[in-house]
Amino acid sequence: MDTIGNVNMKLLQSFLAVAEQGSFRLAAEVLHRSHSAISAQIMQLEAQLDVRLFERTTRNVQLTEEGRQLLDSARRALYELHL
Repeated sequence: MDTIGNVNMKLLQSFLAVAEQGSFRLAAEVLHRSHSAISAQIMQLEAQLDVRLFERTTRNVQLTEEGRQLLDSARRALYELHL
């Protein structure tokens, strides 16, 4: 995964929140969205990129290798947008 392409910024924001919080529930609270909305956005992003971004268990969320790569790209992209 070399590029994030034409991914919706809201999806990236949700991805970053889940990655940084380590939890869909906490990401939803931080972004003032529902847990189900965050989950749907992550599933949409994974479908668009055709990769799995998180390993999910009932108690834990961890980034996959592809998720770690996207995290770096997403942070750079959002940093560039805010300059």
